[in-house]
Amino acid sequence: MRWLIEQGHATPPAWLPADAPHLAVMLTLTLVLLVYWKLLRKAELRSLGLSLNRLGGDLKFTLLAAVGMGAFYLFAAFVYWAALHLFVEDATLAFKDHLRGAMFRDRSWPALIGVVLLYPVLEEIWYRGLMYPPMRRELGRWPAIIILSLLFAFAHSNKFPVNQFFGGLIFVWAYEKRRTLVAPIILHILGNGALAVLGWALVKWQLV
Repeated sequence: MRWLIEQGHATPPAWLPADAPHLAVMLTLTLVLLVYWKLLRKAELRSLGLSLNRLGGDLKFTLLAAVGMGAFYLFAAFVYWAALHLFVEDATLAFKDHLRGAMFRDRSWPALIGVVLLYPVLEEIWYRGLMYPPMRRELGRWPAIIILSLLFAFAHSNKFPVNQFFGGLIFVWAYEKRRTLVAPIILHILGNGALAVLGWALVKWQLV
């Protein structure tokens, strides 16, 4: 869809957020998948990981995991900042460029709802719910984790999707621990929400 728009073969209305066509395609395909899974395959949705049977434990796990995820990203940012100061002449500018690349550019309410709420649900259904179990079964746990995290990272439009790669590792780890999509979905929502808030704060305070 992004290629069709860039090539001029499709022209979405100007009032739509930039990612709206991509989100519409993902939402449509996900609904088709769920209908196929439930009505044609006659399988329970919990076989995709969509189960609330252990919601209390999932929420407790997610809270602790979110704190750990935040600490990990702060530590990684410090290591990256320190490495830039060792090897790059204008380290501050390079670090700000990286922050700008990690931020969500469209801050309209429809775009934020898509990024913070809809994308996490849809992406977790496809990557951790649909793709990961057969990859794990055929390739083994760690090859499947690495390959899926790379696929997840490069599916994003970032030039160097390092953040998304580590995010993919964290989300599949949460799935491994809880055997449900609830934990990675909530973690994904919290991660995207944190990036949205951070981006807004950095721009508002003119730090980037």
